[in-house]
Amino acid sequence: MFDDGVIELATASSIAEDGLACGALVAECAMNRVAWLIDNAEAYGPLLESLRGARRSVHIAQLAFDADCAAYSHDSPTGAPPRDAVIAETLVELATGRAPEIRILLNATWILDTARPLRKYFTSRGISTDRIEVRGMARFPHFMHAKLVIVDGEEVFLLGSPFVNSYWDDGSHVPFEARRPLRELGGRPLHDVSMRLRGPVVSVLEAVFANLWRACGETEAGVRRPESIAPAASAPRRTPGMRVVCDAPDGILPASRNGSMHMLGELLAGIARARFFIYIEHQYLTSRPIVAALVEALHHAPALEIIIVLNQNPDLTAYRAWQNAQLEERALLHHPRVGVFTLWSTAAHPGRDRATRISQLFIHSKVIVIDDAWAACGTSNLDGVSMGNYGADFAGALGQRVFRGVRNVEVNVIIDADEAESSDAESIVTLRERLWSEHLGVPAEALDAGARGGWLAMWREAARANARTLSSSSGQELERTHPAPAPHMVGRLLPYSDRAFPRQQLADVGVDIDPERLELCYDPTWLSVHLSPHWIRNIF
Repeated sequence: MFDDGVIELATASSIAEDGLACGALVAECAMNRVAWLIDNAEAYGPLLESLRGARRSVHIAQLAFDADCAAYSHDSPTGAPPRDAVIAETLVELATGRAPEIRILLNATWILDTARPLRKYFTSRGISTDRIEVRGMARFPHFMHAKLVIVDGEEVFLLGSPFVNSYWDDGSHVPFEARRPLRELGGRPLHDVSMRLRGPVVSVLEAVFANLWRACGETEAGVRRPESIAPAASAPRRTPGMRVVCDAPDGILPASRNGSMHMLGELLAGIARARFFIYIEHQYLTSRPIVAALVEALHHAPALEIIIVLNQNPDLTAYRAWQNAQLEERALLHHPRVGVFTLWSTAAHPGRDRATRISQLFIHSKVIVIDDAWAACGTSNLDGVSMGNYGADFAGALGQRVFRGVRNVEVNVIIDADEAESSDAESIVTLRERLWSEHLGVPAEALDAGARGGWLAMWREAARANARTLSSSSGQELERTHPAPAPHMVGRLLPYSDRAFPRQQLADVGVDIDPERLELCYDPTWLSVHLSPHWIRNIF
């Protein structure tokens, strides 16, 4: 069934538009189809519609699932008006109607357990465990980090975010949005990438879910339940191009060797093949083997450019220092062929003319694109716990020993156009262009024109231009008689700073916070930056 956690399938060979992608471009081939869903409002529209149409089964694996999580959407695949809903309530409606098999797998450890309160919620709504069964993975210090929704065995949503309200956002990324609670991420706007998949890849991911479900087969009372999911069918024929890559703690995936690090190996191989560019958009960059591989790739490919988009203030506070140490030690912050950037969001102040709100934009996506011929997307972060060994992130011997072998359950999809039956890489190009168009604030067709002097040069100039715009006219004598208009960025891009606080980071790139012109929405305290009270909840 599994070959060391990696299953190969055919890749995409053409681009078309249909209902699968709620208006986004869809990569199609004779076997699989993938739709890129950028930001969660775009993902929630088709997800809600798919759940409401479920006939046979809904299988969910999630890091966390709050019963009050609302799926605010702005698009509907069928063109019908969007219907916002609480996701758990949508499942209740399913369970009281035609009642497909609904199975939900979550964490159930002393650090993070949303399985228990979700069971209580369904019970309070009169839903028995025969209608909706919730299982917990109690494998501390390991976590269920895979985020899958599989409907009727026909389509899969490989999601970026947990079902928690703080992770919702749409493409506008306004600095303040009442629908985003402050609790998890300080109310920051959030950028994420999800996938919607159809074709034989669905049976592979259904097999992944079945193995995880059986491995966590105890109820809340500790009684082993009989299995209602049949053993996973054999994987589709092995044709290269698209690979489903699974990592899990030892003993979860039966055919995966103990100690294997599947996604790490895939990423190292992908980076080693790079010749022209590597684009990294990730929540963290603390993995020592990954950073070392990037340095090695620069050495072996003289024309290689690397563009990296990261959070300056990760939700796990220790990661900021780890990430900055890696960037500094490997001299990536100042390398002539490496650009490190971060995302900020601006919008007109609702109560003051000529003033702008600004906030860090939290990056939750896990995307790597290499030479427009290879792409990885899924749930693995570029840190030790996603790469198979949390201890490898620690500099000290004690941390390395205590956290050695700690890893999460992760699921990723890799599209490899060079190995496909067709060399068509349009699905990868589509992903890159959609992301770059959003970040740079330019239409996709302008990207190639801007790349004549090198893509990295285009990114650097866009980031510098935004810094100039935000700082222009600040404090000048002319403003007393001719007030400057409210500053607005083009796109979201600013240079990365290794400073600790948002005010310091803006000042580091030449932007002073003039309270008459700029209102900083995310302005954390010393405690939040250095020892966040919510770090346990936000650890992944």
